[in-house]
Amino acid sequence: MLIFWIIKCIFLRKSKKGADMLKIIIISLLIVLMQLNASFVESELGINIGLNSTKNKNYIKFDNPMLMLSYQNNKYVISPRADLEYVNLKDDYANSLLKGSLNGVYEYENRTYTTPYLLAGIGYELVSGVIREVFESHPFIQVGAGVRVDLDKGYKARVEGRFLKILGSDGEGNEAIITAGISMPLFLTQAKRRVPLVQKIIRQPQVLIKPQTRIIYIDKNECSIKISAPDLDRDGVIDTMDQCPATPCNFTVDRYGCPIRTTLKINFETNSATISSSSIFKIDRFANFLMNNKGSQVNIEGHTDSVGSKSNNMSLSYRRANAVVNALIERGVSSARLHAEGKGESMPIASNKTDLGKAMNRRIEAELSYPHDGR
Repeated sequence: MLIFWIIKCIFLRKSKKGADMLKIIIISLLIVLMQLNASFVESELGINIGLNSTKNKNYIKFDNPMLMLSYQNNKYVISPRADLEYVNLKDDYANSLLKGSLNGVYEYENRTYTTPYLLAGIGYELVSGVIREVFESHPFIQVGAGVRVDLDKGYKARVEGRFLKILGSDGEGNEAIITAGISMPLFLTQAKRRVPLVQKIIRQPQVLIKPQTRIIYIDKNECSIKISAPDLDRDGVIDTMDQCPATPCNFTVDRYGCPIRTTLKINFETNSATISSSSIFKIDRFANFLMNNKGSQVNIEGHTDSVGSKSNNMSLSYRRANAVVNALIERGVSSARLHAEGKGESMPIASNKTDLGKAMNRRIEAELSYPHDGR
């Protein structure tokens, strides 16, 4: 907010008429961000520097330095992003620009640390030092493309180019922008996450009829028969109703036959979050499954037995869940789809009084949701 205040002071010192529009831009962005923050799992805050070209009728000349703050939320396939940009103009047309915009970002999943993406959006450009009929404040639309590079601990570097079209003016032409910067992750606790009312109304009937029986492997990794009606993947949902007709055996499914939960039988080194080499193929198999089912969001839960203190078990369970998330990201699954959560010893599925029960309680579970299917 300090940067916003500094930018505001610069503008209001040069153009008092821009005060009301500036307030509208900032307040609108904050309201949108608060609404997004109500239900999203993962978001990121970015700071970028770049160059802006405003005289683009005959050629592009990147001679105007700029600073951009961005907030992107990665819950959906097309991630909403809010940008606030300040441009210091180096020409005679005006003094500076302040731009606020809302954009949609689509990222292409792949098996490397670099992710290309496209974006499009709409916004408003507030001009300080207006010259009427030459350089005035106007709304705009923009499109662009960039590359995201995944760094350590959820940090990301981005390089981006955009092309901006001014609306409502024939004399100002267009703008070209290039930026580079870094973003930091902002995680929300899932326990306090609110569900939108519309989603509650749509989803609630499903919750009451979802099957609770866990589906298990049998000999030769083939699924057991659960119903007498046609059911090719043997998930218990008739083929005519099955919207996910190739569900693996070890998943619990919803009423539409789509996978919603499974236990990943992943082993770790003793009292460590290091994945055992014998479990790497299971990570590979699950990553391949997620790459072929890109409409899902995945919550990775870590669970422990009751040996040791509750605080240590909570920490260990989170570190193990996070290790699985990082391993999946290394294999090409988008970090925007993944969320790690530690449950500690709070949710046992067997007695902690026996070695077998403790072994069952030391587990990693994956919970899938489908926020984009409209159901």
